[in-house]
Amino acid sequence: MSLLQFIIIVAAVVFILFWLDLYKRKKMNILHFFVFFVGGGMIVMFAFNQTLLNQFGKFFGLARGADLLVYISLILLFYFYIDILNKHTKDKFQLTRLISQIAINQWYKDNKEQIAHRHNIDRKDDFVFNIRVYNEEQAVGSVIDEILAAWFRKLVLINDGSSDNTLHVLQSKKQQYPDAIIIILDHTINRWGGAANQTWYNFIKHYGDELKIKRFVGFDSDGQMDVKDMETFMKHISTDESLWLDLENKKPDLYLWSRFLEWSKVENMPWIKKVILWIAKLVTKIFYWADVSDPHSWYRVISLPTLRKFVITSDGMHYANEVNEQIKRHHMKYREVPVHIKYTEYSIQKWQKNSNSIKLAGEMIYKKIFFR
Repeated sequence: MSLLQFIIIVAAVVFILFWLDLYKRKKMNILHFFVFFVGGGMIVMFAFNQTLLNQFGKFFGLARGADLLVYISLILLFYFYIDILNKHTKDKFQLTRLISQIAINQWYKDNKEQIAHRHNIDRKDDFVFNIRVYNEEQAVGSVIDEILAAWFRKLVLINDGSSDNTLHVLQSKKQQYPDAIIIILDHTINRWGGAANQTWYNFIKHYGDELKIKRFVGFDSDGQMDVKDMETFMKHISTDESLWLDLENKKPDLYLWSRFLEWSKVENMPWIKKVILWIAKLVTKIFYWADVSDPHSWYRVISLPTLRKFVITSDGMHYANEVNEQIKRHHMKYREVPVHIKYTEYSIQKWQKNSNSIKLAGEMIYKKIFFR
C-alpha cells in the first residue's frame, strides 16, 4: 500500500465517523449523507483502484485523478469553514440575546417604579431617545444635555460594556436631571451596535406602553447628530397625520435620516465615505430591494406598532441591513428626512473607519448567501 492510498483511506474513515456522529445526534440530512457516507465510500473505492480514480478525473477533464481529490478537498474545506462560521455566528447571536435580556431584566427588577404613574406633559413626551454608548465619556454628557435642553425627557441609554468612565457619566446625568426619565441598560460585555438595537427594541416592545411613548428615536452618542433635526421629523409627522387623518394605513410607519437629500447638510464628510455610501446604496437595492438614499440610517423615528414588527438578530453593523430587509418584507411606508450631520475628527477617528464598510459588505454577502 502506497502512502497516498493510506492517506486516502484515513480520510475516508474520518468521513464515515463524521457521518456516524451526525446520525447518532439526529442531525443528519441528505447533504451530510452524500458528503460523508457516500463520499467516504467513494474515497475508499478510489484508494484501492487508482485506475478508476484516473478515469473519474478524466470525466471532469483532468489529466490525473489525484487532481480531482485536491479540488474536492478545497470544496470540502470551504464547506467546513462555512459550517463552522455558521455555528460561531449562531453562538454569538445567543450570547447577544442573553446579554440583552439580562440588561433588561436587571434594570426592570431594580427600577420599575421609575416609569410608573408618569404622565405626558406635551407632545415631546411621545418620543423616547435611544442612545448606544461605548467608551464615550468625552462626548455623551454633552449629547444628553442637548437632548434634555430641547425638552425631550425620555432616554434609554445602552452602556455597551464600556471600559472607561462612561457609566459614571451616565449615572451622574441621571442624578443631575431627576425630572427626566433616564434609563440605563448595562451590557456586561461589549456587543456592538446591533446588540444595542436588540436591547432597545426588546425593551421598548415590552415597556413602551408603560413609558407612554408613541415613537422611538435612534440617536448617536458621539455628537455628530443634531437634536434640532427633530423639529424636521416632527413637522413631517404632523403633516402626515393631518393629511391622512381618516386613512390610518396611509401614514408613514417610520422616518429615516438621509445625508443625501436636497436640504441635508453634512459637514466634513470624507469623499471616500461618500463613495462607500453610494456603493452601499446600490448593494442594498440589489440584495434587499430597498430603495433608500441612505441605507445605513441611525437617526430614525419609528412608531411603536411598527417597532414591534422588527426582529433584530445581528450584533454587529449588519443590523442596518436587517432593518432595510424588514422594511421591504413588511411593506412598511417610510419617509426620508434631511438632516444635519457633522463629522468631527473625534467621530471619524472613533467610528467612521472605511475598513468597517468592507467588513460590512463581506458580512452582508455571507448572511444573504451562506448563513442558514
